[in-house]
Amino acid sequence: MKLKDDEFLYEQAVQKMRKEIAKGKTFAQACEILQELEANLRPLIQDDFLKIIIAEQHFGQGRGIDDVALFLDLPYETVEASRERIMTEFDELIAGQLSPYISKMTH
Repeated sequence: MKLKDDEFLYEQAVQKMRKEIAKGKTFAQACEILQELEANLRPLIQDDFLKIIIAEQHFGQGRGIDDVALFLDLPYETVEASRERIMTEFDELIAGQLSPYISKMTH
């Protein structure tokens, strides 16, 4: 039951943060809505939300990382580090999905 509750809280938080960003708020201001959540969930949601925005704005719409950083009012280095984590996670996911096929091809 706890997992379902956490998933619901996560989705609600992301929706609220999206609304705050749509109103022109900064990333930090949007994160203020997380104060009502358990402390252990906040950094996870913040990190995921930043990745979501980067995926949509940078990868989806082609905006530069510098523009995304300005849009969110975050340091360039913070946004770039998150972009690098996205790429690393993507590489790991793809490698994990391809490994059964690669091992079949090499044996």
